[in-house]
Amino acid sequence: MSGGFLPWILLIPLSVLPMQSVPDDDAGLDATSENSLPEPIFKTDEGRKTFEQGKELFEQRDWRGAGKAFTAARRDTVDRESRSRLEPWEDACKGGKSLDRAAGDLVRKKYRKCWSAVEGLVKKYGDTPLRTSIDELHDEVYPILFLDLAKFEKEPVETEQAARRALPEDRTRITKDPDRIFEGKSALEWRSGGGQGFAGFNFGRLPLASIENVVMEDYRWLRISIHSEDDNFGKFTLFFGRDEIGPNQAWAATGGIRGLLRRDCYYHHLTIKKKGWTHLRIDLVKELSKNESISWSDLQSLYLFTVPPSHPKRLTIDALKLEVP
Repeated sequence: MSGGFLPWILLIPLSVLPMQSVPDDDAGLDATSENSLPEPIFKTDEGRKTFEQGKELFEQRDWRGAGKAFTAARRDTVDRESRSRLEPWEDACKGGKSLDRAAGDLVRKKYRKCWSAVEGLVKKYGDTPLRTSIDELHDEVYPILFLDLAKFEKEPVETEQAARRALPEDRTRITKDPDRIFEGKSALEWRSGGGQGFAGFNFGRLPLASIENVVMEDYRWLRISIHSEDDNFGKFTLFFGRDEIGPNQAWAATGGIRGLLRRDCYYHHLTIKKKGWTHLRIDLVKELSKNESISWSDLQSLYLFTVPPSHPKRLTIDALKLEVP
């Protein structure tokens, strides 16, 4: 980001507009279950029995035995379409060993290795019946590594509740458009442009989460996913402030915005440079500008704000979370 951004941002007030934020359903997993798959049609009762036997072995995690049963059942199907309906089952058996290894990593407390395997399994076998077991493993390892600050689902997580109530109604909404969701079932749209003025400048402010009850020292990274319709959306600042999320306040009476931002916050500048999703993993130790006179325990809120573009633009925010070292 350009070095010219800081002088602008130091003139922006930290007042809060009224407004709402992900995983998950923790990480937005939408399992492919046995009941959701169309059933193949077989030539004989023996083929049907072999298929049912394969499903029983699959439930017992006998991946090799289940795979052999599904292969045998496929030979007894009536047509190409029925054969294709068996392919997800056969593919799921191929991923079984990887799933077992990942589960073993969880038991051995190799959490990051387990999480990496889960992500790979979702990509490769997420459309197969193995998805249910992948989801179960995901739900075990996810809370060990991550804390959701805002998920933008129907029911906000605790850290998101105050920000949800303070969202600017005229500039934000919860979207269920699958093309604009990274995790879960919904995300937050924010129309940036215009806004209230201060010292001759316009600005946009988006409250994201309350962190006063979060032990921030337990975490190393902040993750946030942002979707833009423009390939040069502009510059933003993630701002950790000392004030609770609430209605607009007259910051000019507190000594001016320039002094407030220098004294009372931690912050990180970022720039959106491309269309589509930008996934950020911000190192809270190395990438965050900090005021040495305060500590994490002094901070209570997290905002995203910007000097808005001349014409309103829309971005979508999802999956705001903290990650352990």
